[in-house]
Amino acid sequence: MKKIPCDTCGRDSFTHLFSKLSSRDELFTLVRCNHCSLVQVNPQPEYSEVLKYYSNEYFTRRSDRGYDNYYSDKLRSEIERVFQMNLKDLNFYSWEDSLGLNKSTIDIGCAAGYFVSFMKNRGWNARGIEIAEAPVEYGRSVLGLDIILDNFLSWDKDITESFDLITLWASIEHLHEPRKTLQKIYSHLKPGGRMILSTCRYGLLAGLFGPGWRFLNVPEHLYYYSLEGIIDLCKDIGFTNVSHITYGSGMTSQKNPPPLFNFIKGIVDELVKITDQGDMMALHFEKKA
Repeated sequence: MKKIPCDTCGRDSFTHLFSKLSSRDELFTLVRCNHCSLVQVNPQPEYSEVLKYYSNEYFTRRSDRGYDNYYSDKLRSEIERVFQMNLKDLNFYSWEDSLGLNKSTIDIGCAAGYFVSFMKNRGWNARGIEIAEAPVEYGRSVLGLDIILDNFLSWDKDITESFDLITLWASIEHLHEPRKTLQKIYSHLKPGGRMILSTCRYGLLAGLFGPGWRFLNVPEHLYYYSLEGIIDLCKDIGFTNVSHITYGSGMTSQKNPPPLFNFIKGIVDELVKITDQGDMMALHFEKKA
């Protein structure tokens, strides 16, 4: 691991927040940039060190940071429910209706490609890119999707393809160089093209829960953005902010929860969405024509 400057602003002055053990009992430190307030793992592990955390077990065995059978129909339906809710709240469908034929999109960090499949079924020329081998194989062989096994920052050295839409569903927090990734996304968008991303939000609820916050999964999650921080970063790159939503109360769903839990969770989830204090956020940006 090595100390790195802040990915957003390039400064190297930080305030130590706390340290946390990973699922492999490795200790990682969380810091906040004193200039732009980005929260990040620093010192940061190398890409090869993090890759071991994305074994097939990450997708098949339930933990506080993995999935309870990512390939099940039940989980796929839940993932699709969330991104369709996000698309509706971000007014994506009205923009989609304004496009003609031959619409193109790529989903970065697509896992098995559930969003790729969704867009393909809507008539888009849809591709995905992912670093974890197991879900890529599943997406290719079982779902018949066009998924690239590679790091987005290195896959297209000889490619100049442009897209109408590029998405990052709960992916940017996993990346080693998110600012560089966003810059590259901008360069691959057509004029008037859109970017949609979702990520955990470091805000009120993260502060309340502290080290026990549900999204503090290290080192899988390397960066934690505030709502203002991710908007400012994207604007600095050249994007125009179209819309955003926040949602999620921090009350993690349980297996076989008592009825009262679901009742309270539903109320609190709705409350944080209305007040824009959710600990997840989805954002819609445009590259000006």
